[in-house]
Amino acid sequence: MGNYTKNRNKEDNHNEIERTGNIVSDLRDYWCMLKRRWLPAVVVLGSVVTLSAIYTYGKESIYSAQGQLLFEPEDKASSLIGLGSTQGSKPTASGWSDVDRILDTEMRVILSSPVLQQTLDVLAQTDVKARPTSIGELWEGLAIKKAVGTNILTISYQSTDPETAALVVNQLMSTYRNNKLLASRATATEARKFVSAQLPKVEASVAASNAALRSFKERNKVPNLEATKNSLAANLEKIQSQLDSVQTQIADLNSQSADIQKKMGMNPQSAIAISTLSQSPAVQGTLADLQDIQRKLATARSNYQESHPSVVNLKTREAQLNNLLQEQIAKIAPNQKELPYSKLQLGKINETLAANLISDLLQKEAARTGLTKQVATLEKQKAFYLKQSAELPRLEQQQRELEQRKLASESTYEALLKSLQEIGIQENRTLSNVRIIDPAPVPQIAIAPNSASTMVAGGLGGILLAGAVVFLLEATDKKIRTVQEVRDLFEYTLLGTIPVFNETTTNVVSANQPFEQGLLQLPAIEQPHSPISESYRRLQTNLKFLDSEKALKVIVVTSSVPKEGKSTTCVNLAASMTQLGYKVLIIDADMHYPVQQQFWKISSVEGLSNIIAEQIHLKTNVFHRVMENLDVVTSGDLAPNPLALINSQRMATFIQECSNNYDYVFIDTPPLLASAADAAHLGRIADGVLIVTRPEITDSTSSRFVKEYLNQSGQNILGLVVNGVLPKNEPDNSLLSYYTPGNNSRSSDNWNWLAISKPRNWIDNFRFIKRSR
Repeated sequence: MGNYTKNRNKEDNHNEIERTGNIVSDLRDYWCMLKRRWLPAVVVLGSVVTLSAIYTYGKESIYSAQGQLLFEPEDKASSLIGLGSTQGSKPTASGWSDVDRILDTEMRVILSSPVLQQTLDVLAQTDVKARPTSIGELWEGLAIKKAVGTNILTISYQSTDPETAALVVNQLMSTYRNNKLLASRATATEARKFVSAQLPKVEASVAASNAALRSFKERNKVPNLEATKNSLAANLEKIQSQLDSVQTQIADLNSQSADIQKKMGMNPQSAIAISTLSQSPAVQGTLADLQDIQRKLATARSNYQESHPSVVNLKTREAQLNNLLQEQIAKIAPNQKELPYSKLQLGKINETLAANLISDLLQKEAARTGLTKQVATLEKQKAFYLKQSAELPRLEQQQRELEQRKLASESTYEALLKSLQEIGIQENRTLSNVRIIDPAPVPQIAIAPNSASTMVAGGLGGILLAGAVVFLLEATDKKIRTVQEVRDLFEYTLLGTIPVFNETTTNVVSANQPFEQGLLQLPAIEQPHSPISESYRRLQTNLKFLDSEKALKVIVVTSSVPKEGKSTTCVNLAASMTQLGYKVLIIDADMHYPVQQQFWKISSVEGLSNIIAEQIHLKTNVFHRVMENLDVVTSGDLAPNPLALINSQRMATFIQECSNNYDYVFIDTPPLLASAADAAHLGRIADGVLIVTRPEITDSTSSRFVKEYLNQSGQNILGLVVNGVLPKNEPDNSLLSYYTPGNNSRSSDNWNWLAISKPRNWIDNFRFIKRSR
């Protein structure tokens, strides 16, 4: 865990250092851009600041006066004129409170045309200068805003005359307040007329509602419905209690009667009928005769047969008595079925039914009958009370509606009477709810123009605009300016950087030289101990240490576009190698614009083109010894078709023979954009290609095209040489600091070098019109 924490801390520190380095690098890039574009940036900044100063000191002073209006809460009478109370307002669903809506409305009223025109009419009678003469002019200088959380409006007006500004504000507030008071009085008058017309109608409505309520109570005999409701509820409860008690007694009697009936073996109706029949003389007499005949019949049957006249007569007599007995029973107890004769015999009653049981049964039946009638009476009373209870809700509803009508009429009548009194007060009031709490004083200090703020704003705007111009110029400029840009674009190995040096000299080139007069120099020869010469020695050292499968002897030196210094680099690199004892040959293969003869002031009548075309023999003296261990083969006569010569077998053979006789062979070829085929064919013959590029000369489009061409043609690219590096353009020029003046003493001869080359013309700072050198 401890190791993990340490590693994590190290990683965080590394990331922090990397971020800091990136920030520093970005700042250096911006600083370099600013150094390159300082002149247009200064021009833009100066122009903006100058225009700001002209605007500030040429504009007339403007004064602003402001006053404040307070909207006091309205009383109830004031609500009749349409404002209402502003106290206790709450936010609405839309997020605005009643106060906000009222103040917004009043702001519109203040800015309305009638109020503004009345203000203009009053101002026209004054002699103040710079007063507004039209509603549009007055509107343009006015501003109204709300004070947050208050009932206050702030009114301000701007004018070139401070007295006019204060007068306009005060007059506008006074006009609005007077109009507000007049409008309040007019509204109160209209309200009084309306209330006066409505009072008789409302009074009649109150009388009608009272009469209707009184008639209702008399008609339904319910002076107090609530008391009636309570009385009905008590009566219903009492009747229900009595019903429960009587029904309990009936149930008890039914139980006792059932027990007696079980003992007697008959129901109460039969017992009553038997008791009645037993007490009837006729029934008892007939029953006695019947019993006597039955005894005689039994005796006769014992003595005679059934057909005997005595038996037949007795049977006939028995039947007659039975019929007579049934008729008598039917008359006395018509609802009873045939009763057994044994229970009707007078002498057998006490044996069949106990007298006390019959008496109890009859008593209980009589009691039950009485209780049943009582239940019927109670049920009728209950039904009556329930009917009255069912009518009560309807009566209550009717009474409530009548009472509400009465209350509404009385409330309206009272409100109208009170409003009429308040309206009378409102008509006679002399104060408005709008109050001027802060009259506008005459301003003493102008609000515009603000010299300090305007100049600061102009300065900031100028800085921003200057920065934008710098970035625009950089974005539209396709020139390559730094070593890092070259490396990022080509992505080849950087073998060396050659700082820019003074390119004017007279001790090498003759005065009548027709090509690039005064622009060629040999610092590696003329100043071998100078820092520039040291940069060439570093280049040849890096070439020796290149990791290559075969020895590098034949090297093609080319560039993307002309004037990047490929020939100068070739010459000085070859010279620096001869100083180390190597035998070096320079072949000028640029048959379009050869320059080697100008470097060395040698003849170019016979050279490479003549050798390839076999116009002269190889052993002819075409190898010019320009210094110890350094020979030069010029281009010779300019051929009409140089590519045909370069692409010939004779050219390959010549290069091979030269590589056998020299330690290094440098081939100076045309720029790739001028004659890409020449350099490509020579690159295949040679051991490698050295690309020379120069910031401020080449651009990204040309360099990108050259890179794609080299990659497609399969050249062995040894690396890059960045020539003419300007330290002022480099964000990090620590590698170039060695070449700045003061690190080494200057040469005693007349060759002059500078680490930083000034532009030839100040116009060169503008990239839109800058010329290549």
